[in-house]
Amino acid sequence: MLANSISLSILLVRQIVPILGLSAIIALVFNFFRSVPLPYIKPSLEIVSNQGDLVLRTIQPTIIGVDITMAKKLFDDNILFVDAREESYFNEGHIPKSICFDEFELLIDKLESLIDMDDPFVVYCSDDDCGSSEELSYELQSYGFTNILLFKGGWKQWQEANYPTSKT
Repeated sequence: MLANSISLSILLVRQIVPILGLSAIIALVFNFFRSVPLPYIKPSLEIVSNQGDLVLRTIQPTIIGVDITMAKKLFDDNILFVDAREESYFNEGHIPKSICFDEFELLIDKLESLIDMDDPFVVYCSDDDCGSSEELSYELQSYGFTNILLFKGGWKQWQEANYPTSKT
């Protein structure tokens, strides 16, 4: 019985490895022929704290990290904030005038009604350990938005700084 399970495992590996290899080759070839190929290694996110370093209009889609000081300046300049947390957390407290939708299509509809595709906006989450804001930023970039500002400190850092908050 043990010999049968070992031979079955070897058979599965012999079938799976070629399929995975072929899939990887197809993906690499497809990426090579894209007009803008995806990077093989995710570039590190640069955090900007000086407003002079923040270029709000670019030709290439951009995601720029901002620190708490820059996030507050952008808030004071009435830049739109997008909360990447679930709506239930948003309802418990959020950055004033920010928007939040659990459904991506509803978020897209709202964003398109408020800003142009190349207007800057800030995406935030609960804190710097939360990956939802970065994930949402890349989804929005793929959709066509070009000036996404990522506030990794998120809701936690905003509250700790005693900046304005709202509840729904």
